[in-house]
Amino acid sequence: MPKRTLMAGALLLAVAGTAQAEQWEIAFDAYGGGVPLAQGVLRLSNGDGKRYDARLDTTGASWFSFISRFRYEAEARGTLTPQKPLPVVFRGERNTRSKRHVMALRFQDGTVTPQAEPPMMPEKLARVPEAARRGSVDPLSAGIAVIMNAGGPGACTGTYPVYDGRRRYDVQMRSLGTQVLEPSRRRMAAGPAQACQVTLRPVAGFDPDKDNPNEFFKRGAERTATLWFMPVQGRTIPIQAEVETDFGSFYVHTTGFTVSPQTAARE
Repeated sequence: MPKRTLMAGALLLAVAGTAQAEQWEIAFDAYGGGVPLAQGVLRLSNGDGKRYDARLDTTGASWFSFISRFRYEAEARGTLTPQKPLPVVFRGERNTRSKRHVMALRFQDGTVTPQAEPPMMPEKLARVPEAARRGSVDPLSAGIAVIMNAGGPGACTGTYPVYDGRRRYDVQMRSLGTQVLEPSRRRMAAGPAQACQVTLRPVAGFDPDKDNPNEFFKRGAERTATLWFMPVQGRTIPIQAEVETDFGSFYVHTTGFTVSPQTAARE
């Protein structure tokens, strides 16, 4: 099971924003080959269109729990600027039946400090030198920036330098125009949608890892995905994502969306 493919799709789909101080909740399901693979919820507090505080919870489908008990949780906080997000902290935790991996990133004055559990070997950490990490953002914050801009003139444009604690890559956006999504029982809406192509371009840290093989992040291999955005309750939100892999296409569908006044943000 390509678990990182599920995480990539979830991060691409399950974030959103607005110009007002609100709290958003997006529910989503992931499928591969027509088979349910995972479900999740993204909760995002957006302070006046600038400050963000997001939490993503993803779990494997019930049938998959007999094999892996997959679960992924991620949190990110920071500020959104016209150029890019300025994250403060990020933490991602991935659990399976037999393993637990945690990656925490702290951002300060352009530098990024990773801290992993279990600790990373020095030679693996050196695959992305400090110079390559400088000025980068975490993957969840990059997704937030992409989608918070979806309803404005900067929709589907820009490049975001991303560092996830192991790899450094660029997320490049390109508009594909308006496309019509046919009705589906798997997502909450259908009709004309703004389509965006997302390209993940490797920069550093993509050397083969015999201890942690990863077919999704191959050395030198670009990966592409497509996002579709639609207006729901007066907000532009992602309604579907398609992630292309060597195993075929994986889909993430929005199944529910709620919005409420923002509660007090964490310090």
